[in-house]
Amino acid sequence: MAAILKKAMSGLLDKMLGTAKVIGVNRWEPETMVEIDVQMPGLNMDKWKTIHRVKCKVGELEYRDYTPSCWNAEKGTFKLYVEAGHDGVGSRWAQQIQAGDTILLGSVHASQIPVKEGKVLCLVDLSALGHALSLKQLTDHTKFPLEVGVFLHESYEIPQVLINENPEFEFLYRENEHNVPVLEKWLMSKKLANYESICIAGNTPMVSQLRKKLKAIPEVGARILAQGFWS
Repeated sequence: MAAILKKAMSGLLDKMLGTAKVIGVNRWEPETMVEIDVQMPGLNMDKWKTIHRVKCKVGELEYRDYTPSCWNAEKGTFKLYVEAGHDGVGSRWAQQIQAGDTILLGSVHASQIPVKEGKVLCLVDLSALGHALSLKQLTDHTKFPLEVGVFLHESYEIPQVLINENPEFEFLYRENEHNVPVLEKWLMSKKLANYESICIAGNTPMVSQLRKKLKAIPEVGARILAQGFWS
């Protein structure tokens, strides 16, 4: 009975999703980070004022949420960044996807962005790179100067164009070190009293731990925006 209900719900969800085309794929060495360029003219990106998530069909009766970034509303294009280093249906989908493929996806929910003008500190792991890039695209850099620390699980060969276009992003890889200690050391090197907003996104336990640590620091007066995606 459960399988029948799941199939029925999947059929209903499929009808709510739209068709998009994969127009490009780039895999970072060691090939567990996948950039997927998508074209979906029917998706109204002009109205995006918050960090959106899209629900994507990645297998039979299987769906995963990803954050579109680097969008061009006029062309109807955006990027999905999928870290595919673990064994899961979303990872297998991303590893196999090719330019020319058709995918089903739709906008499902969103995360808030800072509203009080002032410096913004952003802490993410690589799975939330799209979240940080979307935050950058949605904010006025003169009013919301941004600094981003991105924890890397592996020693990736980061595309030079990404580095050149995002000087606010610092990619943090420390061999045999885990996400929380690396990001905590990075944030503690900052003058935390200077920030009006602090955004944290990525692995749910990481987000929870960093938020707890920040709230215990007396000099932190910033609004903390936290978004956990996976555990």
